[in-house]
Amino acid sequence: MTQPYRFGRQRLAWFILFGSFFTCLLLSATAPLAVRAFVQNATQPLDINVQANQGTVGVNAENGPRRAVLMGEPPQEIEGVTTIQTDTTASALVNVMPPDGDEPLATLQISGNSTVQIEQATAPRFGLSAQPFRLNLDVQAGRVRFFLPFFEGRPVAVTLTTPHGQADVSDPGRYTVEVSAEATQATVQNEGAAVVSAQGESLAVAPGQRVELAAGAPPSGPLDPARDLIRNGDFGQGLDNWASFAWRVELPDQPKGETSVSIDGGSSVLRFAREGVGHADVRVTQSINQDVSGYDSLRVSATLRVLNQSLGVCGVQGSECPLFIIVNYSDDSGVGRVWQHGFFAQGTVDDNLTPGQCISCAVVQRPHERVPLSQFFFYDVDLIQELASQGFLPPRHIESVTLVGSGHTFTTEVSDVALVVE
Repeated sequence: MTQPYRFGRQRLAWFILFGSFFTCLLLSATAPLAVRAFVQNATQPLDINVQANQGTVGVNAENGPRRAVLMGEPPQEIEGVTTIQTDTTASALVNVMPPDGDEPLATLQISGNSTVQIEQATAPRFGLSAQPFRLNLDVQAGRVRFFLPFFEGRPVAVTLTTPHGQADVSDPGRYTVEVSAEATQATVQNEGAAVVSAQGESLAVAPGQRVELAAGAPPSGPLDPARDLIRNGDFGQGLDNWASFAWRVELPDQPKGETSVSIDGGSSVLRFAREGVGHADVRVTQSINQDVSGYDSLRVSATLRVLNQSLGVCGVQGSECPLFIIVNYSDDSGVGRVWQHGFFAQGTVDDNLTPGQCISCAVVQRPHERVPLSQFFFYDVDLIQELASQGFLPPRHIESVTLVGSGHTFTTEVSDVALVVE
């Protein structure tokens, strides 16, 4: 073997040795980083279900057939990129849950004539990850009200895009986004915080503030939001600001019921519960005492569910609904009036046996509203428009709002109630 050849082999060996050494060092340094990155960023889908609150809700999955969810059906699970659509007669309730969890991370109330696409809904796959739960929504049209309860251990990051901009939310609270062809209205209600962006500019939104995103313009605000006349309408402070009345029981040997406020799914709920024979009722009332003349809109809204009900519909006179919402007011002519709306979950309307509205009540009313048993239902109506459709003058002065539970055996929950003027 010649000298140059022997030296070439030696150099090659040293090259291989040093190359292997440095490769080993590189792998030793990068492998833990790669593993850490995988642990931090690996995700799994959140559990999402859709319930038809009213009417028929369209559900269109990107990788699946279009479905229709009907009111009264059990909540339907969805996954992947999915578009939820409602028409004039429909509304939807969407619950976003952690994997294998039983308390919601977010609850969405999608009103009529709305289109919302769920673009991303993920959770970290590993508990060691510092990443939040992520929910990305594209609100293309309509109105969405959503609630982020406090979730111990890991934050929830929500990004909402609209044709006019973007809102980023990470604080527990209640929010409303309303999208028209001309603009987006983003409102932080009595708690929470958001950052709204458009056209390269951002604006922080605090509780009790609203921001407008007009087409092609940066965020405008903060502006005054629509004003809720009800205080502690989410029962976060128990029954503060509410007057709670004693139970009335028809038969003296029968038990009264229980009025309570408890935590369910991260939010407070007012509960009326009674088991017994014969009629019983109870009410909580809040004095409003507000002049509402000059407002264009007066919306009554509530989120509720009927867990149990022994009577069919609302009894033989339609006066025993497991829940009534009652508004005492004076109209534009100064006449004192009462508006009420009843809700039930069991029975079939029969004019002779179980009428569809109260036949012994001297009030302004529509037929009682059927709600799915044991499922949360949200109700929303513009009282000015509602009264006008029945030939009544609009309210001038709101005196009080009352929630009534009645029947024989029944259990009713209310998680929030609002009376919003704008």
